[in-house]
Amino acid sequence: MRAAASAERGAALVITLLVLVILTAFGLTLVGLGMTEVSISSNWRNYSKDFYAAEAALENGVIGLRTLLASTPAPTQEDLDGIATPTLTDPNLTFGAYSITSPNPTFATTFASGPYTGLTGFVTGYQIRAQVNGQGGTRADLTQVFQYTEVPLFQFGVFFGKGVDLEIAPGPDMTFNGRVHANSNIYVGAGATLSFDSYITTAGGIYRTLKRENAPNCSPCVPPDTPYPPTSYSPWSNHPRIRDAGGTYRDLDFDTKYQPGFSSQWASPAAWAAQATSTFQGTVRDGAMGVTEITPPINNLFQDQSSPDTVAHKMIEMPQAGDSPALAAAKMYSKAGLRIIDGVATDQNGTSVALPSGALTTTTFFDQRENKTMTVVDVDVDKLRGEGKFPANGVVYIAGTNPATNPAVRLVKGYELPSQGLTVVSQNPVYVKGDYNHKPGTSKVPAAIMADAITVLSEDFDDSKAADALVHRKVQKDTTVNAAFALGMGAESTQANGGNGQLENSIRFLEDWGKDQKTLTYSGSIIALWHSQQATGQWACCDIYKPPTRNWSYDRMFETTPPPGTPRGVIMMKGRWSQR
Repeated sequence: MRAAASAERGAALVITLLVLVILTAFGLTLVGLGMTEVSISSNWRNYSKDFYAAEAALENGVIGLRTLLASTPAPTQEDLDGIATPTLTDPNLTFGAYSITSPNPTFATTFASGPYTGLTGFVTGYQIRAQVNGQGGTRADLTQVFQYTEVPLFQFGVFFGKGVDLEIAPGPDMTFNGRVHANSNIYVGAGATLSFDSYITTAGGIYRTLKRENAPNCSPCVPPDTPYPPTSYSPWSNHPRIRDAGGTYRDLDFDTKYQPGFSSQWASPAAWAAQATSTFQGTVRDGAMGVTEITPPINNLFQDQSSPDTVAHKMIEMPQAGDSPALAAAKMYSKAGLRIIDGVATDQNGTSVALPSGALTTTTFFDQRENKTMTVVDVDVDKLRGEGKFPANGVVYIAGTNPATNPAVRLVKGYELPSQGLTVVSQNPVYVKGDYNHKPGTSKVPAAIMADAITVLSEDFDDSKAADALVHRKVQKDTTVNAAFALGMGAESTQANGGNGQLENSIRFLEDWGKDQKTLTYSGSIIALWHSQQATGQWACCDIYKPPTRNWSYDRMFETTPPPGTPRGVIMMKGRWSQR
């Protein structure tokens, strides 16, 4: 009995000791796990500090890069190294690496999605890297790609810059087959049938009213001094038709502000965006749907938003003593292989160029819209082409510099252009007389005219009758012009039924095209980045002119073969993000 009891007590002691060992081991495990959890938590906290510091450093690099690219479109690595490394406020954090580089050459790409789907751009990629080291050996290593994309502007059928609101209000039927983009608002309505066959994008909003309806004494209109867009309005005339992604026309019977029926406003921009996306499947987009400005290639436009139309006009102006190197390089004058200033011709290096006799002729005539006599240099395009005087790069700059004489340029006999294409640029108003880049049996070439304003005259325009009543200025035959136009809109009028003439009157006229309704067949691209600074007479119809039948279209040749010296707008955006 005693032996059995002693054995039982011995077994109990062993079991107790085993339990104590197990409990001790379990306790030690729990302590170890707790310490590991503390260590993991501490490391995670430290890594989070590293990560957010590196992320902030990337954003600092994006801001610095945007600022640099705005003033220096093609920076060197030395310029990139000059972007300041951000300061880390936590003394326990240090940079293991911080750099901004451009590792790859510029390449052409076509946007596959988003508001610029289908556009071709030339992309320069920049890589921002931020490696931040923290306590306990933690580290965050992040990379952000930033893309500087240049988009040739003559890819658009219509492109309006910031500060030049786009109004479209044709009376007769009209169809646009090219892309329409505005950096400001779009105001649109139709007197008859207005059709859009491609994308409509704007960094502002799309409104079914017109700015001119805010003018005093107009009827019907909203009350004077009502801010735009007005708080209530009836849509202007007929609804425009816009093709959806499947090619079916859909009515724009609502807008950025108002729901269908125009009796109630959207609850939020997201509601408008959802309706527009559902109706048009991506062919209609505004600022609420991710559209940003495409900035014309004048570096000052990234800084000066108070007068963007005035700044954009510098693109066609003569060099000035105070121009920065970037501004001087951006002016079309710097790109011109032939320069004709006050009748004197030089090449891009300033060497004199002898022009054929009769290639330039100075004359005067009265412009009734401007209500003044213009001193015009007639440029015989055919004579310059025939004698091989156009430059190899196809860009010609022509201007008069004495404002007291109201200088202007008129292109005559321009039915056949040089095979390399031709872009004519002037800070003055330009008149195009007769067919341009259109000769039966001869193929058209990529061409453009960039000027303070552009007026199309018929072949039979008579200078001696320019000041006479409209009845004496009747057009006798149709005219065809094949060229992109970068032009100035008129100053926006505050008079009854004012406005800037709207898109359909961006090309100016001085004759009566209404006799037997003569036709202007125009194929090109209309780019309006500025208000005219020299041809400042306000749009007025119909004592000064009666419009032609407008057979207008976008020239799809520009999608693959743009005119010489085509200006490129700039889109700056973040690309892919990665973690090493």
